[in-house]
Amino acid sequence: MTLNVNGNAKLDEVIEKDDGEAGSSSSENDDIGVDMSSLELKKKKKKKKKRKPTKKKQQPVFIPSSSLGSIPPEEPLESSESEVETSKWEERLRKGTRTYSIPRFGSLLDLNYRSTLDIFWTSSCRSFQLYTKRLVLRQVEIGDTSAIRRIKMEPIVQKTQLYGSPSPGEIKDQFQNRYLRSSIPRANSGDIGTSSRQEYVFGVTALDPQSITIQPGGSVRIAHRITSAEGWLGNIGLSLTTTSPNSSSSSLSPKRGEIYLHPTFEQCAACGLEGSMFYEIHPQLWGQGLMSEAFEEVLRFAMEEIGCISVEADPTTSNTASIRLCTKYGLRHTHTATENPYGKPQMFHRISKDEWFARNGREIKDVWGGKQVCRWCLNFRKAPPIVACSGCNWAKYCSRQCQLADWSLQGGHQSECDHNQSSSLSP
Repeated sequence: MTLNVNGNAKLDEVIEKDDGEAGSSSSENDDIGVDMSSLELKKKKKKKKKRKPTKKKQQPVFIPSSSLGSIPPEEPLESSESEVETSKWEERLRKGTRTYSIPRFGSLLDLNYRSTLDIFWTSSCRSFQLYTKRLVLRQVEIGDTSAIRRIKMEPIVQKTQLYGSPSPGEIKDQFQNRYLRSSIPRANSGDIGTSSRQEYVFGVTALDPQSITIQPGGSVRIAHRITSAEGWLGNIGLSLTTTSPNSSSSSLSPKRGEIYLHPTFEQCAACGLEGSMFYEIHPQLWGQGLMSEAFEEVLRFAMEEIGCISVEADPTTSNTASIRLCTKYGLRHTHTATENPYGKPQMFHRISKDEWFARNGREIKDVWGGKQVCRWCLNFRKAPPIVACSGCNWAKYCSRQCQLADWSLQGGHQSECDHNQSSSLSP
């Protein structure tokens, strides 16, 4: 709406419209008169605009009905695109489109790499979440740097962990960068064509920050203290390795010429797929059972959804709270060893898949195994992919963004597509 302070008719129209938008809140209009200055009118106009924020898509929330979570329902995909949108995407997905690499070493958080990261770090990669009664376990975000540093630079936390005393730069380049890489399956393998997800790292956040008690800082350094439960509160991760001498993680990865299917429990067992958990939370949140909730959910996720044959955790001998956490959820102490450069003895605990299912009274049921999954994000919780490469019948994706990411990757689908390979061989 254009304001014309030189004409009273226009001014009266503005006042009338503002009265209509205000509704029953008449007090805001009591001070509005015909002699209002143009500056005041502009401020009024800007204030009205702020009342109409752009609606954002909400991430589906699946809150478990019991303390032990369960497999959530399949997530629907976005609606189909228009013919105009299809034409635009096909134009971007032509042979010869510029490709980029994902550096195996170095930080993906570097500002010079940010525009490239936006291509590969798709919304489906970033949106994978787990839920407990009080927590949302989400993927790392670029803005989490300060919160991660507050925890990892705190001496109280460092005493229970194995990473020593990292500098602020090391925390961003090594830890946060690692967490980000974990959400892009292709970012962690030297052999891009056979990469699979090697770990899941979740940021521990509060479902309702107001319901979380922030304990007094005590001996926590002032610079590292928190005053609310907003944002990143800690992390919990699940590293995945294959132990079978006759198999490797490549057997669980997308392959050229094949529609990608999420690995079955049988395939995971044949590879000897094992999980290893690591975790930490801000010390002002200790003693409230928050990490206990996160631990139980990630352990369930590893067994019921990933298909690990066993899961281990290896707290230091001085970390009594973590040791109790392991035994609480059925992990048995297997041995104690010093297998780190800091000379800290660790107590290794483990639970098998059969033990976990029997302990929790659940039937072993492979819900996601054998399901068609997006080749890029590998997000098996989403509905089967509906976007297919126009040059072959086996490369399928959950979204155009994931398709573009694979197409834009050096050594990605643009180089392996049947159509592109056949055209390059023709005279």
